[in-house]
Amino acid sequence: MKKSILLHFILLLLFNFSCSKKKEQNSTTNTKDEINTYVAKVMKLHNIPGLALAVIKDDEIVYENYFGISSLEKNKTVDENTLFRIFSATKLITSTAIFQLIQNEKLSLEDKISKYIDGLPKQWQEVKVKNLLSHSSGLPDIIRYKSTLTDEELMEKLFNDKMDFATGNQFRYNQTNYWLLAKIIEKTTGMSFEDYTLQNQFDNPTNGVLFSSNSQGVIPNRATRYFYNEKTTKFEKDTNNSGKRGHSGNGLNITLKKFIEWNKKLDDNILLSNEMKSEMWKPFNFTNQKDVFLHGWSSIKVNRLNSYGFSGGNLAAFRKFIDSNTTIILLSNGYEIPAYDIIINDIARISIPELKAKKLTKEEDIMRFVIHRQFNEAIQSFKKLKKENPNSDFDNLNWNINSIGNSYVYTKNNIEKALDVFKFNAKVNSNWWVSKASLAEVYEMKKDSLKAIENYNKAILLNIDNQWNYNKQMKNKIAELKRK
Repeated sequence: MKKSILLHFILLLLFNFSCSKKKEQNSTTNTKDEINTYVAKVMKLHNIPGLALAVIKDDEIVYENYFGISSLEKNKTVDENTLFRIFSATKLITSTAIFQLIQNEKLSLEDKISKYIDGLPKQWQEVKVKNLLSHSSGLPDIIRYKSTLTDEELMEKLFNDKMDFATGNQFRYNQTNYWLLAKIIEKTTGMSFEDYTLQNQFDNPTNGVLFSSNSQGVIPNRATRYFYNEKTTKFEKDTNNSGKRGHSGNGLNITLKKFIEWNKKLDDNILLSNEMKSEMWKPFNFTNQKDVFLHGWSSIKVNRLNSYGFSGGNLAAFRKFIDSNTTIILLSNGYEIPAYDIIINDIARISIPELKAKKLTKEEDIMRFVIHRQFNEAIQSFKKLKKENPNSDFDNLNWNINSIGNSYVYTKNNIEKALDVFKFNAKVNSNWWVSKASLAEVYEMKKDSLKAIENYNKAILLNIDNQWNYNKQMKNKIAELKRK
């Protein structure tokens, strides 16, 4: 009798386990199908030539797929051997390299950069390694100058330039910071930045990963980076070449497989210890007490779930949702309308169980409503999105919507359509100065001086930090409109 009860109990356990396993497999299959459907719609709506996407959860690849074309000229499809330029997402790799040296006690966040770089001007003396990582240095940006300058010529120009702001005060994205980090790595290790990084972060670094900031270079299996020409309605090859100086800031080329491997090494504490990762992901203490940035990584909330990562070129993005042990990697090679961070956020809503169960608003739905001029639906969806994400500002979504309006203005020559888009953006983002400035510009084009002046004034009041020094330009426009 006891044996019969025990046997029955074991069979019941096996049955429940089998059902649970089958339910889990069905859920995974449904998620994969949902992601496939979502990506297909996004690629069509945004006109993305090629894309590779992976979702890793609990150390398991739950999704990996390849879409579209890597080379339009050769009609070559994207596959697991396709290399993508990840542009500024490279900074995640450079940041990791710096923290590897910190972990090995070769340098410190508090080290002044003058310890590693000779001949710095007086105004650079207080800049520390942590300021370069967090874009709080205040140094002048190398993108102001011709890429054909030698390192010595460029340094001389930078030394004679003024600081943009007091070191540590604020965040301002700056390519000089990561060029100097590469120099510090080279000074500390006696190796080239490229050799040190590849040898210390990648297995078999001669396959599936390399550094090149030259989009014109011929590299086997590399996806061509494209720009969309609105006037010709055709894709054109990117011709950008920022040379070796760009390697630490935008130069990594990598396959999705290799990026997945890198992520596993990061998760398994092979690249960095938990302590070092925590230090890397600690918010920098900006003096203005407003800006939020980590040490080479940004912090982005998706429906109250925090994530760390970075994106590059409006094409690639890497994001870690630490609390749910989920990583999402997106690689692509072009677009008509940018969508990279929107895709990452929505993939998180589809693939992370605690988010998926809530059937949350997707940012891509709002883009689709705006593109199809369904503004009432877009407004309702945006309200719902903001309610679900009270701590998010949706910078990327707002900019992407703004880019739709700009495309109508500058390439499609359709002011009325642009006006509708900018009205929508100004309504749902009433505290964002750019939405008011964009609306003012369209009213100016329409010769409606009163509404143009009204919105320029609103933009000036909202642009408290005088971003891009644009307030002076808007004041000049107001004065000019008043004279007419």
